[in-house]
Formats: sequence, structure tokens, C-alpha cells
Amino acid sequence: MAGCGSGGDNKSLAQGKVLLAEGKYEAAVAELSKATAEDRNSMEAWLNLGHAYRGLKKHDNALAAYVAAKKIDRHSILPHVAHAKVQIEMGNVELATTELNFVVEMDPKNLEALLLLGKVSQMPVKQPDGTMAPSQASLERAELNLQAAATLAPQNEEAKSELASVRAKLAELKNRGEKK
Repeated sequence: MAGCGSGGDNKSLAQGKVLLAEGKYEAAVAELSKATAEDRNSMEAWLNLGHAYRGLKKHDNALAAYVAAKKIDRHSILPHVAHAKVQIEMGNVELATTELNFVVEMDPKNLEALLLLGKVSQMPVKQPDGTMAPSQASLERAELNLQAAATLAPQNEEAKSELASVRAKLAELKNRGEKK
């Protein structure tokens, strides 16, 4: 059976997931830490441990758990998306973008990754003049990813709204450029 390593009966994993769903992050960390000790090769245990740490805003611990999950199954997109979300919370735009690009390479129709890429590409970063703003190139990448998301899921309100927002920002940049 996949994910079964050194043993354990998965009680800690099951209990940890219940605690996580209830928002009891400290208790979930304790149970999920037991689950990872019982089965070091359980991607699910590491992934959920990362979620519990993320709930506690212990970003470094969450990232470490997600890295452990990625090492177990590098082809699973779940730990990559989770890792990217923590990077976004920490304001690490470039690292989040790299992680999400990897997800889209593995699964070009991953709506969540396309939406996150569209959003992260709109985040302000330090510009050459010292200001904080998204670059035109970043906004254009956001538009491409959000257009792909909107094409993939035409009824998705978030995709349509984000796409309209980025297009408005690009039009504003174009208008500013024409006025100079």
C-alpha cells in the first residue's frame, strides 16, 4: 500500500486530520508529528503537519514539512501548491512563482495554480526606481495565467474577476505611458 513505511496504524494521522479540521492546530501538530514518526514515508502525514504549522503561522516549520512531503512524492502537486501558499504569505513572490510554475508544468490545467500565479504576479515587488509595484511584465504574465484559468473554467467568478482586474491595471499602465 502506498505511503506505508515503518508501520503505525494511522490513528495519529486520522486524529491529527480531525484536529486540523477543527482548527486545533497545536494538538494537530502533536498528533501529526507522531504520525510522521510512525511512518516517515507518509506524504499525507507530512502534508497535514505542514497545514497545521501553517495554521499556527509557523512558516518555517510548515515549509520544512512540505519539503519532506515533496521528497516522498515529487510528482504530487499538493505539497508544491501548499509550499507556494506559505511563500505567498511570507511575501516571497519569486519563490512562490517558481513553485507554482512547476505545478503548472506538471498539470497545465490546475485551476488553483493558475489562479494563484495570476494573483502572485500582481503582487508588488521592489522596482529599479525603489518603488513597490507589480511590473508590466508581471502583469502580462498574470493576464496569461488568468486567461488560461478563465478558459479552463469559464463560469469561475474568481478567474473572471481577477482577469478583469489585471486588464484594468494593464490599461492604466498603457494610458500612463501614452501621456508621457
